[in-house]
Amino acid sequence: MDSEGSIPESTPEEDAASAVTQWLVENPSPDAGKVRILDDHKTVVVYWKGDPPAGLQQIVAAQPVPVTIRKATYSRDELVAAAKALIAANRGVITAAGPNRDLSAVWITLSSKAPQTALAAVRTQSAIPVESGGVLDITYGRGRASSQTEGPSSQG
Repeated sequence: MDSEGSIPESTPEEDAASAVTQWLVENPSPDAGKVRILDDHKTVVVYWKGDPPAGLQQIVAAQPVPVTIRKATYSRDELVAAAKALIAANRGVITAAGPNRDLSAVWITLSSKAPQTALAAVRTQSAIPVESGGVLDITYGRGRASSQTEGPSSQG
């Protein structure tokens, strides 16, 4: 809400991202990626593994602002599955994991108690590239973050 108590209007970019996201929800696919509004707040991007279907191309073309379809290296589902497997195999070492911003790798955070060799060891366990988001300790549902290693390298 703004200072007058009303809900601010959405931007054309938010409307476009919402419409494309809705299409993705209504048309599930193992090749689906995600929709992002980039940090410039003007660029709407849809990540898709492989050739995008005609329906996606049509909804993208119908938006009031430009929407770009970028080829994703992996689908969101592939990255989520890889992240879950890495977490399961590295309990107490990995504190969080998931797809990185452009769906080219799994992004992880490590426990501060993880050995110095943990990142290298985790990377050998995955056929999918692994990016470090630094150290994040989870305590009673709250995180304490510090960036002792490099952050995400793919900014979409």
